[in-house]
Amino acid sequence: MARHILVPLDGSAFSEEALPMAESLARAAQATLHVVRIHAPATQAPVSLEGMPVIDPEQDAARWESERAYVRRIGDRLSTRALPCVRTAVLEGPVAEALATYALLNDVDLIVMSTHGRNGLARAWMGSVADALMRDSSAPLLLVRPPAGGSDPTVVRETPRILIALDGTRLAEEVIEPALELGRALDAEYLLVRVAVKAEAQAEAADYLTGIAWWLRDRGLRVETRLLRSERPAEAILEQAAEDRASFVAMATHGRSGLPRLVMGSVAAAVLSGVQVPLLLRRPAGQPQLRGTRPLHAEAAV
Repeated sequence: MARHILVPLDGSAFSEEALPMAESLARAAQATLHVVRIHAPATQAPVSLEGMPVIDPEQDAARWESERAYVRRIGDRLSTRALPCVRTAVLEGPVAEALATYALLNDVDLIVMSTHGRNGLARAWMGSVADALMRDSSAPLLLVRPPAGGSDPTVVRETPRILIALDGTRLAEEVIEPALELGRALDAEYLLVRVAVKAEAQAEAADYLTGIAWWLRDRGLRVETRLLRSERPAEAILEQAAEDRASFVAMATHGRSGLPRLVMGSVAAAVLSGVQVPLLLRRPAGQPQLRGTRPLHAEAAV
């Protein structure tokens, strides 16, 4: 069960769309909620020295204070809502590295971000940060689409259902435990989905799903399976999520190679662009991780 949940913000209302989901999960799991923003230095544009922008000290100090006040306001607001603990911080350094370092030092179990606009396109800052965090951090990401047309995707059905997309590889299976962690706090049920691209692979795929489902049921979990046949795995996953009214979709961001391997940039990216519910992504172990650290400027718990 998640104990530390991180929400990165950039000061925009768009990024704050992730807060209701993060708040709901923190309350359900009795987890500490970390609200952070990355400091953006005030530069004397277009002045530069050896190709680097010159920072205006006075404006930079003012910006620091403004950013700290911003996260404090959000922290104060959240602290009135019966959450176990809310911590706020302003971080310094390259965005993804600073967030990954903070997550590592604070034992963050889950990062919750808003990554889609109402037109289905990722907002540049949040989209690029999510991409980089999948490379730099070992914590799973829960990506939330802001509400459209008055709907609120953070309102989870009475019995949440988590669709776990698998492809038969151990790398793809690494999303199972994060999905179970997410589901424990919500008393969720689980839907295992595998897409068989070739007809001759269906028997093996069915046996595989049965084995995984048996293993999870042996742990006392409510599990169903769906074996799909399609030449377009992402579309099949999205259609099944809609048909079964999934509350979340969970998948690994990288498999071994080729379809139906879940490779970020193909299947996972296509699901990300079309999914209507929060998407839980996990970078399997063995892929590149945190490359460095930067100074952190943290506030006290609220």
